[in-house]
Parts: sequence; C-alpha cells; structure tokens
Amino acid sequence: MGNVDLDGIPLFAGLMPEAREQAAAVARQLQWAVGHVALGEGEFAFDFYAIKHGTVEVLQAGERVATLGDGDFFGEIGLVRRSASTTPRRRTATVVVTAPTEVVVIAGSDMRRLAEEIPALRAALDRAAAERSRA
Repeated sequence: MGNVDLDGIPLFAGLMPEAREQAAAVARQLQWAVGHVALGEGEFAFDFYAIKHGTVEVLQAGERVATLGDGDFFGEIGLVRRSASTTPRRRTATVVVTAPTEVVVIAGSDMRRLAEEIPALRAALDRAAAERSRA
C-alpha cells in the first residue's frame, strides 16, 4: 500500500497536491482479468475503486446500466451514503470486468476519513453518489 500514482483519475486531479498525497498513501493498485466480478449487488460495501485503465460493466438486477472506463470510479455509494451507525451499506450494483483492468483501491474507512478531511473530495463523492442514485 502507499504512494500509488493517481494521475489520470479526475476525482483526484482537482485536489491540492497534499490531498492527493494523502489519498495515494492509503491506496493500492490491482490488476483484474476479463470476467472478474469486482463487486456484487447486495454485498456489503467496504472499498472504493477508481479505474486507471480498462473497462467494467455496471449491472443492476442483471441489466447493464452503465459502462465505466479510464478515470471512472465506483463503490462510492455504499461508502458515502453509509447510515449513522457503523454498519456498512449494501452495494447497489454488480460490477464485472469487460477488458483487462487496472484499478486503484482505497479501503472504505480510509476513503471516509479522506472525505472528512478534504472537503473538495467529499463534495465530488456526494455529487457522484447523488447522480448515480437518481439514474
């Protein structure tokens, strides 16, 4: 973990250098093959994912609702919209890898802490969660 390159991920691009360094310090990078199920609808939400390179499909009730690629992120709804208790929320969609994909992963507890400490990050996550919840 630590010092992952966040270049190419718009969510982090607008942050001050110190804030990007905070995020990079708690991130890790993973490689996924085609067919990998990154997360499943109804599972508990523990991590946040940003796509460095690759493509994934987002499915709800088995129907494709979106295709995400380079620079996009997912997993934020269950983290940002967490209930007042510390119980994790459940995932609202399944995400399946459709091309070899490299992702940046940040643990939910770290992402929530970053969102509390970095108002610009919190605002971006809230906007994304609200847009996706409406869609």
